[in-house]
Parts: sequence; C-alpha cells; structure tokens
Amino acid sequence: MPMRPGTGIREFVERFPDADACLDHIFRSRWGDHTACPKCGQFGTWAKVKGKNSYRHSCRSHINVLKGTIFHKSNLPLNLWFYALLLAANSSHGVRASFLRKQLGLGLKSSHRLLDAIRWQMAAYSRPTMVGGPGKKVTIDEAQIQNITLPDHSRQSVIVMGIACEGLLLCGILPDRKRATLVRNIDRFVRPGSTIVTDCWTGYQTLKELGWDHIAVNHQRAFHDFQGNTTNEVETYWTILKRTIRAYRQMSIVNLPALLGEVEFRYNRRQSPVSIFDEMIAKLDSFPDGNLSAPVQRYVWDP
Repeated sequence: MPMRPGTGIREFVERFPDADACLDHIFRSRWGDHTACPKCGQFGTWAKVKGKNSYRHSCRSHINVLKGTIFHKSNLPLNLWFYALLLAANSSHGVRASFLRKQLGLGLKSSHRLLDAIRWQMAAYSRPTMVGGPGKKVTIDEAQIQNITLPDHSRQSVIVMGIACEGLLLCGILPDRKRATLVRNIDRFVRPGSTIVTDCWTGYQTLKELGWDHIAVNHQRAFHDFQGNTTNEVETYWTILKRTIRAYRQMSIVNLPALLGEVEFRYNRRQSPVSIFDEMIAKLDSFPDGNLSAPVQRYVWDP
C-alpha cells in the first residue's frame, strides 16, 4: 500500500476554515452517531450550543466537547490549535516553540505550553506493548543522549534504550546500563521466542543462558556479523532522535519523555497510508483526567 503524503495547507484550509469546523470534527470523532448520551444512554439528535464549546442532546443534557483533550480550558482558537498540529505532523524532526510563536503570533510561554501539549498528545497514542515473537529478529541497543538539562540547570547524559522489530520501535529512559536493568526491560517488551540482535556490550552476555536466541555483533570488526545480522534498524532511530534534539538546541529532562514519544510516534508511522495529521486528529480524548503528563510512565523505564 503506497504511503499517503502529508496533509497540505490547501486541504487543511478547505477542511478546517474556522474554529467551528474544528469543533465539529472533535465532536464527530468523540461522539457523533457512535457514542450514546452519557445521561440517558440513548442515541439521538445532537445540536451545538451557540457561543459555547458544548453540544446538547435531545434529552437536553449537555456535553463539553473539549473536556479530556489538550484543548480544554485553552483561550487559543481551535483552528490555530489544529494548524499547530499540522505543522508538528508535517515536520520530519519536530518544530520549535519559537517557530510556533512566529507562525501563530503567541507569547513565548504560550508557545512552549502549546508545544508541550502537542508532544504529550503524540506520546499518548497507541504503541505496541511488546514486539517480536517466534522466528522474528528484535534489534536492541542503548544510546547516551548528551547535554540534557536538569532542574538545577546543570547538564548530564541520559541513557535511552531502543527495541526495534519489523519497522516498529519502542524506546525508554534507563537509570543505568547494568545487566539486570537491560534484561528486565527485554523480558518486559520482547516476546518469548524472538531472536535478539545486539552489540557486544557485557550487559547482554547472559541472554543465551536465560533462554534467548542471541546474536552479538562485534562493532569493532564491522557493523554486521558477516551473516546478514546488524543493529542498523535501531541505529537509524538514534540518528533521527539525536538530529531532533539538536534542532531543539536544548532539552530538559522534564520534557525528554514527551520528546521520545513524539519521535517514536513519527518514526513508527513513517510508512503509514494515513497522514500523521489525520491520525493525530482522529483520537483526541487522550487525557480524561486532564493530566497531560500521564504517558510519562511509558517512556521512563525505571525499576
């Protein structure tokens, strides 16, 4: 199936000419004809409440369409929110807050909050719980991400683990590169029966003893084992991740999980027949409790 090109500005303007069109899309994606009224439990006629972000059911109950989304309690018009989502979706390595500030005419703090919300939206989408399986090769590696800013404004490197199989990748922040940490996360994210391909780091040396089919590639000799096995699938992801971080110039440890979610989301959908923008606006009820940082646990693989 051919990959669909990104949504262009002409198509975007035709679909979402104003805030009401965006609100109607959110309502149809979250409620429409496929979700019953939460009060009476019946499928019926809905009507927009004039001047509000609400719809009224035929039983006269009201719903706030934006509650549970990144748009809730925001003063920014919905069409500008959607345009910011389009810019983030069509960029190969993300957008900076300063770019959104210029494009949307926002203040510095507002543009940073907007970008953080978009990142968390991308990080909240579905990802595989496990990869691999009998007869499948899973490539695993870790990388040190340099110059991550800590709350006290000092900087340090952070270890990120990547697990890739058949074009899909899972990544997360590790506390260290110890053998127990690596094995624990392999057991957590790799299905039994997989063939694991890694480099020769000592943390992976006990995988065969633990029952895994393990292939170690000696990178001091070559980036393959002369039998067609490489770690290139995950190495490609490191290139994209580090290029994205360089584009942002600096990255806080607080925002790093959301950035990992953003890059992983974009990477795993690089061959999708659906444009990234269309997927981003297809499911918008990702934060039912209003906690935008809820997905952080998916990208911090602490013990």
